[in-house]
Amino acid sequence: MHNPALFSGNGRRHDESDQVSEAVKPLVLVIITFAFVAGNALGQDAYQSPSTPQPAAEASPDTDAVSALKKIPLEELVDIEVTSPSRRPEKLSETSSAVDVITGEDIERAGVTDIPDALRLGTEMEVAQVDGHTWAISTRGFDTTVANKMQVLMDGRSLYTPLFSGVFWDVQQTFLPDLEQIEIIRGPGATLWGANAVNGVINIRTKSAEDTQGFLLYGGGGYEEDGFGGFRYGGKVGEDTYYRFYVMGENREGLPLQGDGAEDDSHMIQGGFRIDSKVHPDDTFTVQGDFYGGSEGQLNAGDIEVDGENVLGRWTHELDKDSSVMLQAYYDRTYRFIPNVFEEERNTFDIELQDQFRYGEHYFVWGADYRLSHDDIGNLGPTLAFIPATDTEQLVSAYVQDEWHIVPDTFFITAGSKFEYNTFSGFEIQPTGRFTWLPGLGQTVWGAISRAVRTPTRIDQNLVSPNPAFAPSILLANPDFESETLVAYELGYRIKATSDLSFDLAGYYNDYSNLRSIEPLPGGKFTIENKLEGQSYGGSIASQWRIEDWWRLDGSVSLLQVDIHKAPGGHDINNGTAEANDPECTFIIHSAMDLAWNLQLDCFLRYVDNLPNPHTPSYLTGDVRLAWLPRKNFEVAIVGRNLFDHAHPEFDQVMFTREVERSVFATFKWSY
Repeated sequence: MHNPALFSGNGRRHDESDQVSEAVKPLVLVIITFAFVAGNALGQDAYQSPSTPQPAAEASPDTDAVSALKKIPLEELVDIEVTSPSRRPEKLSETSSAVDVITGEDIERAGVTDIPDALRLGTEMEVAQVDGHTWAISTRGFDTTVANKMQVLMDGRSLYTPLFSGVFWDVQQTFLPDLEQIEIIRGPGATLWGANAVNGVINIRTKSAEDTQGFLLYGGGGYEEDGFGGFRYGGKVGEDTYYRFYVMGENREGLPLQGDGAEDDSHMIQGGFRIDSKVHPDDTFTVQGDFYGGSEGQLNAGDIEVDGENVLGRWTHELDKDSSVMLQAYYDRTYRFIPNVFEEERNTFDIELQDQFRYGEHYFVWGADYRLSHDDIGNLGPTLAFIPATDTEQLVSAYVQDEWHIVPDTFFITAGSKFEYNTFSGFEIQPTGRFTWLPGLGQTVWGAISRAVRTPTRIDQNLVSPNPAFAPSILLANPDFESETLVAYELGYRIKATSDLSFDLAGYYNDYSNLRSIEPLPGGKFTIENKLEGQSYGGSIASQWRIEDWWRLDGSVSLLQVDIHKAPGGHDINNGTAEANDPECTFIIHSAMDLAWNLQLDCFLRYVDNLPNPHTPSYLTGDVRLAWLPRKNFEVAIVGRNLFDHAHPEFDQVMFTREVERSVFATFKWSY
């Protein structure tokens, strides 16, 4: 299958000069050498002891992080609060899921400029840039340009599309300085988050308007990184109502195409607002929205055009410390135009009610949701068509989960299920059973058995090719395509070995059935059916080590094995190779230093094993960011990314393979 954004090959060739390549290498060596010399010789002087008088200085909510690394103890890093696993606030160390948290500070210190790149920081995340504006993103396998087993949300708004159950990552962006954290559940989260939360959940959360007061200007650009930037202003009305609005723009350079030129650069503008009002000590109202628009180049074809708007409202009523009610509704419109191929306008409306409360040693969460999504598709060219061209999908769901603290503060069990009805496949049940054991000494043991489904989409049931208006179709629609199913078994262990060292281990075995296949029919025709099955298993280990007050190391290693094969009676023409393209091993190591003279130095070492289908070579690369904060409200940084070679492919497209290039650029952030 192909992502509609990729039906036309795009890209351009860029010949990098030897002078730039040779200039970058000594720059990296100088930065790394300086880090260790300054860190060892001056690290003890970088911060004054608590007993030393400190000069008074004005603080800013966004820039009071000159020595943030020292200020956050390891206990807080390990016990950071998350909401995604149980839909209520809980300590990360006590969750019965494999969970990663990428904070706003992590993203800033990594020097990334968009959300897909930020996801590389997560354990077990498979992130590959395909061209200048297309990504393949998944976790625990099944990564393709139309990866469809991840539920992705931003501030409670679902980002996946019923067109193919995946995400158009090219239009998922926000003003990065306002991003609070990205919570990633590795493994099924369908009991609370619904269909398509099969291999994981990505929950992107922005800061409240109260935490983003004042003016902030942010931007940058440089070699192989065209200009980007924006501004945000936050203010206050009365005593308890806060607001902010932002505008941002970016010009992204395309990736070079092996053997030819490329024209896949992109130009986007985006804006938005958020209002948080506490009309009563127990009642909070949030209203927020965004708009975006832009164009994306293609090789030997017209530009892709995209635009959209969304608005969300949420009311939260706190009943007591462990009890609250939430009512949320949002409207989302998206538009995508690919010349001579495809056009889609989609309007989505969603309303959800959630209640959480404690009864004795039980923590209950339950809720209900209704979603309506209407599309109008233009079948513009001879390549493909969706029949019917207009459709309305409806989703009605309810969920309930009980976390029972059998032995308070020591042993919990969790049981619950999601009950859904959707237009494509009808009624679905997605249960889970979990346990958490806290044996003491900073240890957590957890396990889970879960069922999740990936529901059918327009591609699965309504896609034909070629467009019958131009020629007889060879790929025929199949309105009887059913849901893909997963039964997952997970086990994890966390330990804070010392006050400065922690480890997080997670393992899993996944059993998939009813996977998508391309089946031959009489007369040389084909159709999409559910005649693949498979298993995957793997695990990861992540660690955080505070070497000194000013120096922290963290990293993770992930291993994965996937076996997809024909089910009895299946004749998939791709022999099970089209549904996944995954590395068997990945790792990332991050060194974060707060040095003298208000300097921050972050170094990353990243490795991704080769991809099999089609073959893409493995790569090892490094990223470096050196930032200087001369004042609490001003920051400048130099960022080098993919420094170990001039270019490498991350996802082979056979005929149109692009290469991710080395880049060096500067950024700044100023607030008042």
